[in-house]
Amino acid sequence: MRSIKIPEEYNYICAFLSMRCNLKCSFCLNDIDGEFSRNKFIELPGEKWIEGLNRIESRPDVPVTFSGGEPFLHPDFIEIINKLKPELNIDILTNLQWGKGGIERFVGEVDPARIKRDAPYAPIRVSYHPEQMGTGEQLVADVRKLQDAGFSIGVWSVLYPSPEQLSAINQMQFRCKDAGVDFRLKEFTGEYHGDFYGDYSKYSRAAFSQDAETRMCRTSELLMGSDGRVYKCHRDLFSEEYPTGQITSPDFQASYEFRRCDLFGQCHPCDVKVKTSHKQELGYTSVEIKNPEFLIT
Repeated sequence: MRSIKIPEEYNYICAFLSMRCNLKCSFCLNDIDGEFSRNKFIELPGEKWIEGLNRIESRPDVPVTFSGGEPFLHPDFIEIINKLKPELNIDILTNLQWGKGGIERFVGEVDPARIKRDAPYAPIRVSYHPEQMGTGEQLVADVRKLQDAGFSIGVWSVLYPSPEQLSAINQMQFRCKDAGVDFRLKEFTGEYHGDFYGDYSKYSRAAFSQDAETRMCRTSELLMGSDGRVYKCHRDLFSEEYPTGQITSPDFQASYEFRRCDLFGQCHPCDVKVKTSHKQELGYTSVEIKNPEFLIT
């Protein structure tokens, strides 16, 4: 099959290996509209993921990120990591709730050198959710196990504006510091008690609306659902609507072109929030949006 060349403008490649998750966080970005069902998602077998992903030709600073849900729940997670071609760097977004023996299995079967790259943050980024993880003591211990085994790993927490969670996050910062674990904060994206969190100034009416308008949109990200279908945005991926291709299709190529969308106003905040790029440069949004020519007068 033909190689998949990543456009120079792309900043992110993400394979949502499994949309299943062993946590039930009330503020999960997968379920921002309250209609998300994890059980409906089909999971592509590991051999198909390996076949499709190994066609990708990317740059060292744009790794293949494994996410979900929880990617470790995919039965072939470790096999996919080990059989991904060495030219592709790897990042992992995980809650590290890997069950009995999960950490030990990962340490025993994965070479730490396979998940290392030159970046301003660790390639294995562990999410701390106090609502589900309590004080996080066990999480820190598990992170230390991986760190001591040679893995580049850090803990991140979303600043969800609940007073209880903010207090737990503050304590977690000190717990990580005492353990020699890198800890970082992420801005909360979404709605809390009627207030919207995040900077949406670039496309101010794109999200959190009941109305929908027509726009032209192009993505700078390669987003793959758990069944290998490719989507132009997170909104379409989580809804499993309007796929633009399939990573295992011989004819699929990543595109940097504008596509018509009739759902402007219902964009997922992850796509239109102003944030930092993979180079940690502020001012980036995942998509670029413009008026269609037939609406311009």
